[in-house]
Amino acid sequence: MKRKTTKEILAESFRELAELHPVDKITIQEIVDNCDYSPATFYRHFMDKYDLIAWDYVNTT
Repeated sequence: MKRKTTKEILAESFRELAELHPVDKITIQEIVDNCDYSPATFYRHFMDKYDLIAWDYVNTT
């Protein structure tokens, strides 16, 4: 079984939140709280939530 990468976990967290809230209302803090990561971990991998969305789109289609 393949382990999920940090980017995949952050993207999954964002998708879960996007089912419940408008995308423009989701904060980085909510994304990282949802998967028990720190904001520093998020910013180590993405510039902002739109960078995460673009990465997720490219890697899931």
